[in-house]
Amino acid sequence: MQSFVKYITRAFFIIAWMGLIYLFLILPKFFTLKDDQVKTLRVYTWANRIDESIIRQFEQETDIKIYLNYYDSGEELLTKIEKTSTLDCDIMIPSAHTLEKMIEKQLVKKIDKNKCTFMQEIYPEFLNFYFDPNNDYSIPIFWDIFGIGYNSKIFKGKEITTEMLFYPHKHGIKDQIGMTDDAREAVFLGSQYLKIPLDENFTEQKLQLIHDLLKKQKEFVGAYSDTQQGYFLMSDTFPLVASDREIVARQMLNYDYIKFAPLPEGSMLRLDSVVIHAETKKDDLIYKFLEFLYRYDVMMHHSKKYSILPTVKKVFTDLDQKYIGVPDLYPGSPIFKKLVIFKLNLTQKALNNFWITFKAS
Repeated sequence: MQSFVKYITRAFFIIAWMGLIYLFLILPKFFTLKDDQVKTLRVYTWANRIDESIIRQFEQETDIKIYLNYYDSGEELLTKIEKTSTLDCDIMIPSAHTLEKMIEKQLVKKIDKNKCTFMQEIYPEFLNFYFDPNNDYSIPIFWDIFGIGYNSKIFKGKEITTEMLFYPHKHGIKDQIGMTDDAREAVFLGSQYLKIPLDENFTEQKLQLIHDLLKKQKEFVGAYSDTQQGYFLMSDTFPLVASDREIVARQMLNYDYIKFAPLPEGSMLRLDSVVIHAETKKDDLIYKFLEFLYRYDVMMHHSKKYSILPTVKKVFTDLDQKYIGVPDLYPGSPIFKKLVIFKLNLTQKALNNFWITFKAS
């Protein structure tokens, strides 16, 4: 009798474990079916671009569920889209150099502009770039510039120059400075300072000149960073940093001595665009979401919350100057006309090798 009970008990546990294993295996299918029944969109974006509270508003208005996915670099996004065959993605917001590769690799589909009533509201200065001449695949949404953040208490009216980043001691700067930790940005800064033409023919000789410049700069650099530059200025860690305007502008809202200057030679233009994944079948939902993203109140909210610059005319002209932070910076201004979309013909592997070699030198 005892052996029979043991047998029954053992059989029960075996069946129970098998049931649990089966349930574990079918759970993903269950959630997939649930997603198919509920209207959903998955968006891949930089952080500090789309506010989740605003997303909740869209969901309430439309009953379309939005899942936000964040990435730290264009290369990370490109790898995910290109290498992960099972990746569930509908909309992406890449920068220009990533977008160019996405179009080349046919990872995005054409935009139906007839469904984008906001297209005529976008500044023409953000349209028809070399990577998408007719904006068949992309719609510009936010822009920014890469330049120099600084502590005005220290410089007191002095002209801020690119040379200050490379030879701060020549300008009486005794403290170290904050430098970008992005290879593309570092190459751009070196090119502008050395007056190397920003063309596609970026030779080994040109790279070596920039490598030597960055190596000399090393002794003056307190930290290489992409996201902490505003904090470095606010905390008086460094008097000068190479940075995106938006990172510095967020600190400028609270500290009036923090300022931002474009490079005298011409700053790098950042341009984020919306694209649609080539494999998605949710076009109707996507265009509803795009109309929402480009709506005046939504774009104004994002511009203020993150100190990012909108591509839509009415939003930009109504945006308070404190969120822009740079006098006379607007599409068509003399500062704007000097901005550069940096087209670098190096492969990502070559760029990574350059940066690793420099850091190790």
